[in-house]
Formats: sequence, structure tokens, C-alpha cells
Amino acid sequence: MKNINCNIHTTEEAEAYVSLCETRFSERIDEALESIFSGEPVRIIALAGPTCSGKTTTASKLTRRIEQSGKRAVVMSIDDFFKDRRDRNVVDGESPDYDSVAAIDLDYLELFVKRLTAGLPVLVPHYDFTATGRTRYDEYYPHPDDIYVFEGIQAVYPEVTRLFGERFFSVFMNVKEDVRCGDSEINRDELRLLRRVVRDYKFRGATPEFTLHLWEGVRENERNNIFPNARKRDLTLDSFLDYEPFLLSRYAVPLLETVPADSRYRDEAEDLAGRLAAFDCPLVVERMIPHNSVFREFIG
Repeated sequence: MKNINCNIHTTEEAEAYVSLCETRFSERIDEALESIFSGEPVRIIALAGPTCSGKTTTASKLTRRIEQSGKRAVVMSIDDFFKDRRDRNVVDGESPDYDSVAAIDLDYLELFVKRLTAGLPVLVPHYDFTATGRTRYDEYYPHPDDIYVFEGIQAVYPEVTRLFGERFFSVFMNVKEDVRCGDSEINRDELRLLRRVVRDYKFRGATPEFTLHLWEGVRENERNNIFPNARKRDLTLDSFLDYEPFLLSRYAVPLLETVPADSRYRDEAEDLAGRLAAFDCPLVVERMIPHNSVFREFIG
């Protein structure tokens, strides 16, 4: 259990606190890169983790650090290899699958990786969650020395990693600890849920009620498939920033309050909102968050 310092009294203290949290995360990135490149040459980095663990931004941070060493690094989002689907944002009925390996077009991904590692041009798909399908393809010409970061929930599944060959390094991201502020506690999985409530509302056209509707299925897949396969990873990276509950309270609480009174998720929403409200710290504001922070992945 991590105790969060909620006693911030000045703007200067708040800015220093945010800066310290960001510096600590940057140090984790540097330590990860040292591990990745300390052994045999790596061609592919498989960056996996459960939903809202910060994979997308961390992938970008990894590529920037790699490029500073003189190599070219390219991020490939496994989300872009989702199969097209028709239904979205529906609370009643079967939940859409964006987490299991069955959601991925493995045939296309296999062909894509083979061509990429052979140095042949590829068509990079782009999946639009609001349209629930691929909206375009961009041509990409690989270079023999390129390093590819394949990021996504499914980057931990054997059906996906077998496509990467032998020259790949697996990194698994997650929120490592539960947190406490005074008498209020939020566990590590709830932190990811709160990140997802905000992100899905802002960027995926999903209501908080719909996100709560999906959550049980998401967690079941994590327990059955993601975490068991994560035991085989080469390295684990903690994406949590100590200041983020302060801002999550500002973004997520109003969203949770919109869950309809007659919804079967209303009690859960009220419970989360009540505990999260205890983490409010008005002096920590969005302008203090660097534009390239992993937390920007959820708030924009």
C-alpha cells in the first residue's frame, strides 16, 4: 500500500511534487532500456500490459530514448490490428471484445511482421474506435536497423509473440500498488478503471456506465489470460504517478456521477466517486503536467 502525500500547501510545492513524480518515471524508462540493450541484439520490443496501464505513451518515450542513441525506432499499435466490428457503446447484451486474442486479425498481423522483418514495404492499418473499424492504411518502408515497439494488451499472448521471432524483448506494464490518502483507499485495478473511465469518455465515445459494464469482462480476461502470460515477461514497469489521483478525482468523479440512478452500476459508481473525492488536491492542476507525460494518455 502506497501512502499518497495529500498535504500540499503551495503552488510551488505542487509543481515540485509533479516534477519529482515525472522524474522518477523517466528513471524507470532509462533502467528498462538498459535492461533491453544489455544482452543480445533486439529487433522487436513487445510492450504489453492490462488496459490503461500507460502502454501507448511509454512506447513513445521508449522510441525517443532509442533514437537519442542514434537508432530509428517505430511504434506499431496492436490495437490497429483489431478486427472490424459493428456494435459499440451498448450496455445490454454481449460486451464487445477488445481484450482477448480473438479480437486481433492474426493472419494480417503475421503477414505484416513477416514483411516488416524481411525489409519489405507494409501497409500499416489504423483502427478508429468511434467507427469500430479500420479507416485507412499507410505505407511504411522498413530499414534493416529499425527497432519496432509493438504495444498493446495482446502483446503478451503467445499467439502474438510467436510472430515476433527470437529477437524480441518483452516489457510488461502495470500499476504496481494500491494507494491510500487518509482513510480512503483505492486499489491498483480501480486506478486503471478510473483512468479508463476518463479516457474512454474523452477519446472513445463511451459513457462511464458503458465502461463499468465492460469492466467485469476486462478483469476476467486479465485474470485468465493477461497476468498468467505476464509471468514470462523479461521486465515489469510501473506506470503509476503519485500525483495522478489528485487529477483523477477532478475528472472521474463528475463522470461517475452521470451514471443513471436506475443503472445496476450506480452503487459501484457512487462508491468509487466517494473514495476518490478524498484524494482531491486543488493546488495540483493540469497545466503542471508535461505534454509528454504518461498521464496525458488518459486526460489528453
